[in-house]
Amino acid sequence: MKKLFLITGCFILTASLFAQNSPSFSFNLEDKLDLIVTLFDADSITTDGEALWEPITFEDELAANVSDDGWIHTRLDTILFYEALGINKAVAVFETSHYKEGKLDDCHSCGVLLSIAIFEKNLFNEWGIERFDKHFTTLGSHGLGGEVGLAKFGENQTCLSLEMSWMGQGIYAEYMTIINLDNMERVFNLTIHEDNLGAWGEESERAYSYDKAIQLLPSVETVSGWWEFDLVTQGTQPDDDVERSVPANMVERYAFNWDTGTYMKVCR
Repeated sequence: MKKLFLITGCFILTASLFAQNSPSFSFNLEDKLDLIVTLFDADSITTDGEALWEPITFEDELAANVSDDGWIHTRLDTILFYEALGINKAVAVFETSHYKEGKLDDCHSCGVLLSIAIFEKNLFNEWGIERFDKHFTTLGSHGLGGEVGLAKFGENQTCLSLEMSWMGQGIYAEYMTIINLDNMERVFNLTIHEDNLGAWGEESERAYSYDKAIQLLPSVETVSGWWEFDLVTQGTQPDDDVERSVPANMVERYAFNWDTGTYMKVCR
């Protein structure tokens, strides 16, 4: 009887392991149309690859910014592949745009709404969904989105990078946000470029222009497993006290802080 219990226990454990590694529903990431139809319960796909779907929940009504034709217009922007701890993963980024009278709503502050899906490949070489953040954030302006990519911040730390540009009152700026793909939380924000040349022109003493770049330091050992980096600033910045631009050249060290889950400046 004890042997029977032992065999039965092993069988249940084995079945449990197989159940965990073989999802009840798998995705074919090469079939992009089926992917978007499945995730958004789309009714149809337009000729330019946009899925048309109706609000399913109250959150959809509030967050998705339904177009005036009664549909939510969503398309697949990109699928990015990466590896973490020896596991193959993929992140799919979807854009939801807003339309008025059949045309893209290109108001100054109108970006696109991003939805993020993360997939993981199991032992059976199948893609199962790990996370789906519908209506995750807004990116871009004038009805258009920004640039989406992957950025490695540690041997096993891959992040999503979101870039966009903005112009207002003669000031042009480019921004970047770094998202931790493990929990979809923001780990760092920075302005990678800013200038006011549209307002003052290059010859004015009040004209400024600077760029910022992240220089990763993988050779520096860290307890967190996240690499430290230097934030390098070059150019000029405004000084309201003297009403002119001043040099903005500097280097600042940043390290990952587990308490906040973000990068913070290191005092040196």
